[in-house]
Amino acid sequence: MILAIVVLSVFAFYGIFLMVMELLNKRPGKSYDAGFRIILAVPEGAADSLEGVIRRVFSEEMPEKLMTDGKLYISGAVGNRQAAWIIRDLQRMYPIELLPHPDKYCIITGRGSKKSDA
Repeated sequence: MILAIVVLSVFAFYGIFLMVMELLNKRPGKSYDAGFRIILAVPEGAADSLEGVIRRVFSEEMPEKLMTDGKLYISGAVGNRQAAWIIRDLQRMYPIELLPHPDKYCIITGRGSKKSDA
């Protein structure tokens, strides 16, 4: 009888501990933007692994851990149709911004990106 009470007490304590930890993790924290940006340069022929790389960046919460603005900026995938399709599909789920062609300049500001007309 005493053993059953001890086991139930341990499980109860463990359940309360897990609940408190979950509440602390779900607490709306203040995200800190240190001004860093994550820019993914996609080389030619890398469309096959592009989706996995993007999903891994967001599943491991890299933008939050690196104190960025929460977005992933992608450069160099404009000419590849398959890569453009993958990026367009993933933009519905993740904050992804496609940077312009390399012959144009792009300035990433706090309000988005500014692109040249050239």
